[in-house]
Amino acid sequence: MTVSLRHSLLAAGLTVTVLVGSFVFGGGRAAPLTAGLPGSGAGAPDTADGTGAAWAEQQLRAMTLDEKIAQLFVVRIDGTFQNADTPSYRETATLVEEFGAGGLIFGPGTPMTQIAMANDLQAKAKRPLLVAQDTEWGVGMRIDEATSFPPAMAIGATRDASHAYRVGYVTAQEARALGVHQLYAPVADVNNNPKNPIINVRSFGESPSLVGTMASAFTRGAQRGGTLATVKHFPGHGDTEVDSHINLPILRFDRGRLDSLELSPFRQTFDAGVQSVMTGHLALPEIAADSVPATLSRPLTHDLLRDELGYDGLVVTDALNMQAVTRTFGVGETAVRVLEAGADLVLMSTNPHAAHQAVRRAVTGGRIDTTEINDSVRRLLATKQDLGLHEARQVSLDTTRHQVARRSHEVLSRTVARESLTLLANADSLLPLTPPEQHDALVVTLSDSEYPGTGDTFIDQLRDQPAIGSLDTRRLDPRSDSTDVKDHLADASDHDIVIVPSFLRVQAWSGSIGLSDRHHDFLEDLAETETPVTFVAFGNPYAPTDLAPAPDAILAAYGSGDASQRAAAQALGGGAGTPGRLPVTIPDVAEKGEGQSLAPVAPREGLPESVGLDGARLARLDTLLRSAMLDGAFPGGAVAVGRGPALAELDAFGYHTYDETTPVQTGTQYDLASLTKVVATTTAVMKLYEADSLALDAAVARYLPDFAQNGKEAVTVRQLLAHTSGLKPYLDPDERGPTRDALLDTLMAQTLTYTPGTQSTYSGLNAIALMRIVETVSGQPFDEFCRRHIFAPLGMDQTGFYDTDVTREWAAPTTDTSGTRYRGSVHDPMARDMGGVSGNAGLFSTVEDLARFGYMLTHEGRIDGRQFLAPETIATFTAQTDVPGSTRALGWDTKSPEGYSSAGDAFSAASFGHTGYTGTSFWVDPAADLFVVLLTNRVYPDDTAEQITQVRPRAADIVHRAIEGPPQPLLPGPKPEE
Repeated sequence: MTVSLRHSLLAAGLTVTVLVGSFVFGGGRAAPLTAGLPGSGAGAPDTADGTGAAWAEQQLRAMTLDEKIAQLFVVRIDGTFQNADTPSYRETATLVEEFGAGGLIFGPGTPMTQIAMANDLQAKAKRPLLVAQDTEWGVGMRIDEATSFPPAMAIGATRDASHAYRVGYVTAQEARALGVHQLYAPVADVNNNPKNPIINVRSFGESPSLVGTMASAFTRGAQRGGTLATVKHFPGHGDTEVDSHINLPILRFDRGRLDSLELSPFRQTFDAGVQSVMTGHLALPEIAADSVPATLSRPLTHDLLRDELGYDGLVVTDALNMQAVTRTFGVGETAVRVLEAGADLVLMSTNPHAAHQAVRRAVTGGRIDTTEINDSVRRLLATKQDLGLHEARQVSLDTTRHQVARRSHEVLSRTVARESLTLLANADSLLPLTPPEQHDALVVTLSDSEYPGTGDTFIDQLRDQPAIGSLDTRRLDPRSDSTDVKDHLADASDHDIVIVPSFLRVQAWSGSIGLSDRHHDFLEDLAETETPVTFVAFGNPYAPTDLAPAPDAILAAYGSGDASQRAAAQALGGGAGTPGRLPVTIPDVAEKGEGQSLAPVAPREGLPESVGLDGARLARLDTLLRSAMLDGAFPGGAVAVGRGPALAELDAFGYHTYDETTPVQTGTQYDLASLTKVVATTTAVMKLYEADSLALDAAVARYLPDFAQNGKEAVTVRQLLAHTSGLKPYLDPDERGPTRDALLDTLMAQTLTYTPGTQSTYSGLNAIALMRIVETVSGQPFDEFCRRHIFAPLGMDQTGFYDTDVTREWAAPTTDTSGTRYRGSVHDPMARDMGGVSGNAGLFSTVEDLARFGYMLTHEGRIDGRQFLAPETIATFTAQTDVPGSTRALGWDTKSPEGYSSAGDAFSAASFGHTGYTGTSFWVDPAADLFVVLLTNRVYPDDTAEQITQVRPRAADIVHRAIEGPPQPLLPGPKPEE
């Protein structure tokens, strides 16, 4: 480590430890990179003890002036595939191999192509290359398939510096695996100008304190992860309305203002030990009399940054192909001036050869002191040595495959996106959109791009929200005209709600960011209609500025990536909250720090790691189910695993039948068989119990007088629920009679087979009797009661009873012992004789709907912001009864304390659930905040397949043993304080 680096770390009060290939900034314990990353090996020799010259000093002494100058140039190449003989690749290879460039910056590309080119160019270079990349919102900012994070302003909205730290760490990990050593991030610019066309969401906010805190945290994480962080754009690019890619921003304020606002975050990152700084193309004539861009200004770079602020790390210029410098100075003069100013690295000169010649002339002519060239080269070489590049400059492709786009990285991205969501308006509590209301929605996407796929993730996620009954989509982009605007306004009146996502992205060379006049007018006209309007700002949170009237609801999502789109759609449907606080002021809309908090109230789809589950272990569930399917256990099925706020697994596998013509989907309806007893019958009883319309210890005869026959006068409702009533399990075909009424008459006339309350015998007759109680007490048919009071309020719109006369192709088929095939018609004989509506069986549902039911049970009876069941009611009905030898609760079953249980071995003693003859099961472990739903049609093509008895407990064990911690995100990387 160079003396200057040691000084900067020690000045910040940090323990200094060096591992080759592993930087430790912000803590005293090493965080080694995965084996195979560059520099994995012994540390480099130190010069402090005087025992010998370090590699950097040896190289410096051996270099010619031409080699030294060339080392200071950073050349650009795209990471997309290029044949070795492609002119652009050959040009870059020549600059590396013959010219001797010391640095490389990668543009857009793909992981394997970039690492292959990085390794090839490193092999061609006489000395190792310092490879850089623009990674403000993750490596995915430039590399397809790598992890992308929401932009800095989203992190600022979370107010959680640990998110900034972890984003920096993960970005570094992926960058190193792709051969990158220097991150051009974080942005320390304070975006206090809403009209800034080029910084905007790239900034953490408008508060110097917030920006400094977040930029410092990102710096510590990035350097802990093994890269150089590069804070930019010194001395501050936030207060400008000019894009420096196009023209030179001129900031006309004095030193006092600069000290109080712009410089504060940079000082904080210096204290954090940031390794490099990028200077900006902006002039400050009140401070530097030369009135040239800071990149070329000695008063700003050398005098202010180096001398006054004491910064002795690497200084890299902003790209020199930007018109803020190219309009005024030629290639050669620009290169000379940036080195005169105090920069170490010349980034993206448009003609490195001409620039090199100009610098050489300036040195030999005395304009640039040779000592300054040597100092810059020494800094660069020492940095390469600290990174271990002198020992290992290439990266294993296998390392790339295991480090880039890890699922834990995606969990972090989604977590930041959700926690950044900021609700700025919510008139009449329009959001969230939750059942039982069903909204006919119109989505009009406003985009500054002609790309037709903009917003697809948002729309796809909206379609999955239970309260969205139908969804129509429209677009307004640069191709749209006034006719489109009129048509879309007219369409609004035909819908219950209009949702308007705007995608306004910061784009270099565009010169502006904001709603076009057409989009602005459309939004104002739309807000004047009677249809409620929800506006979602993706990309530019300032978009709703000057809207009058304003939309009813306004949500700032900051990013425009998939994670932000997914989070915003989930928030609209209640699956995500809105905990974010505005990090900037939006004129006439909201002040910095504002934001209305909505809590998540419904399940959302999430990765296993987002709720404390090991995704690799949980993947064994998929292996188990597909293996069982191939073994003939069932032709297909669907599974849901819910924990805490999310569905960690929602998947379908196989086909409706073994002919493999219709694949199972998560929306495929299955005959639930005896799950009907808990999802419909028991829940209906629970609702009446809570309404004081039904007493558990009352005699059944109180509600069904005809039941008081043959010694059943004292049988209670509780005994029916606990299967301790004394009724026999089933009615044979010759007992049931030809009609529903005949079957019910037979039930009422039944004699007891044992003394009620003395033992437990599972009986479908208990459930049918309970069904009749529900009908009698409520005065409604059972299916109607369940639809109105259970399924509709829970948003289970694909759950219900069917009559027995119609074939329904969307349902998975079943087959009975006679070989009769049923599709969307109940399999159970007693339920068939009841016309398809019965308390013991007959219910059809999907794994998606049952996941909502499971969410309600694991959230103390709450869903969609409403208390569906009281926690005390759930506890009462799911607690094991005290009948000897019985595992039954009220309606529900509980886990057997020993021996076989369909809940497996790992579910806790507090677990409750049920199974269905057709191959269905539902288990809840409240101690782990966990539920598992498995739906199959194992009775097709016949009911002889018995593997389901082994699949159920093995599936439950796989899920439970995937638990790694509490139901909260397993975020990657060491903790910031470590």
